Parts: sequence; structure tokens; C-alpha cells
Amino acid sequence: MDKVALVGGAALAVATDLGSRKVTPESMVVPAAAVGLVTAAAIYPAARKGRDASRGVVLREAAALVGTGAVLAAAVAKRGSTTAKRTVAAGWLAHAIFDNVHNRGPTSRLPGWYPAACAGYDVALAGLVLRS
Repeated sequence: MDKVALVGGAALAVATDLGSRKVTPESMVVPAAAVGLVTAAAIYPAARKGRDASRGVVLREAAALVGTGAVLAAAVAKRGSTTAKRTVAAGWLAHAIFDNVHNRGPTSRLPGWYPAACAGYDVALAGLVLRS
């Protein structure tokens, strides 16, 4: 895994968190992080070139997107609770694992360093959500 991309992703998560806390009420930090998680999961399928991806790749990406949608729903339903924080943080950690093991395949437009940067972002943001 690309260590520079990993650290860069973590730094971007810190910058995102600092910026969002300036414009987002404290009560919305966890739901906003949940929406961000769904967005992160949507990047992989959105970066596909055409329809030539293998069925396995498409199914993994679809499952990740559905799973993050469930995390979002749970976070909104439990807004303001410790359960919501833990659920969203776990979702970000799960996405970091996805980044590490998912084979983007030849039809992805994402650069080779992207999964490491995304994983760094995911892990850092999970910690920041738990801290909030």
C-alpha cells in the first residue's frame, strides 16, 4: 500500500473534519459523516468506464453501497447517540478494509494510489467521528 497516499488521505480527513465543524452544527457531524461514507462508497462504481466490469466487481461495489446506505439510515435514526457514532465509525473502518482488499479491475478510472489515500482518509475520519 502506498504510504504517502495513506498519510495524505489521513491529512485530508483531518482538514475535512476541521472545515466541516466550522460550518456544521455539532449535532450534524455524525449524520454528515454518514452521508460522506455513502459518497465514498459511490465513487468506485461511478468511476467505471463503460459496462465491462466483471460481475464480481459490480456486486462487491453494489454491496458496499447498500451497506453504507444502511449505516446512514442507522446514524440518522439514532442521531446524537453513542450508537450512531460507533456505527458510522465502524462503517468508515469497514470502507478502509474494502479499499485495501477490493480489486478495482481494468475498467476503473481511479488511479492506483486512490485506494491507499481513501483508506487513510477512512481510518482517520473514523477516529475523528468517535472523538466528536
